[in-house]
Amino acid sequence: MDTQILAQVMKDCGLRFLGFRRETGIPPYVAGMVTSCSTDEGRRDRTAAFDDPARVPKANADWFELATEFGLFSADRQFLLSISVPHPDAADDTDVEGVWGLVELTDGWDIMGAGCAAGITGSPYGCPAFVMSALDGSVFVQGTVWQDSIGTAVLPNPRRVQSLQDIARLSLGKPYQSAAENEDTVAWLAS
Repeated sequence: MDTQILAQVMKDCGLRFLGFRRETGIPPYVAGMVTSCSTDEGRRDRTAAFDDPARVPKANADWFELATEFGLFSADRQFLLSISVPHPDAADDTDVEGVWGLVELTDGWDIMGAGCAAGITGSPYGCPAFVMSALDGSVFVQGTVWQDSIGTAVLPNPRRVQSLQDIARLSLGKPYQSAAENEDTVAWLAS
C-alpha cells in the first residue's frame, strides 16, 4: 500500500495520516463488531435518514458529538482508524485484514461525505463503513448503513462486553487470522 497516496487521500477528507500501528493490543475486527452489540451492552447510536437532504452534515455532526462525548479523541485529536490492507499470507489482493492507522482530525474534516467518497471511511459518498478506536481501546466507534439511514454507533468500555470477548476467543488461531491479529486478540483478552 502506497502510504503517500493514502496520506494525501486522507488529507482531502480532513485526516492527517501518521502511519500504521500494529501490536496495539486492540484487534480491529473486534472493534468492527459494535453494531452487533446491544444497548444493554452500552452501545449508543445516532442516525440520519436516507431521504433527509441534510443527512451527510447531520451524520457528520452526530459522529463528532458521539466521538467527543465518549472519548474517541486524544488531547491532540488523534485516534485509530481501521484500514484494509492485503493479508500478509494472501494469494491475491482480495484477501485483506484491518490494520490500525493512526490519524489526527484536522480542520475542515468530512468523515461521512469526502471520507466515504474517497473510500477511506466508506463508499460511496454518504455511505459510511468505518471502524475507529480510541488510542487506548476504551471506546470503539463504527459507521454503518442501515436499511433506511446512515449512522454512527459507539461502544464505551468494549473490554467489558461479554459478546465481544466471546467473538475474540472464538477467532483465536483461525486460519483467516494473521499472526498480528492473533497477538492483538491475546493481548486484548488479557487486559
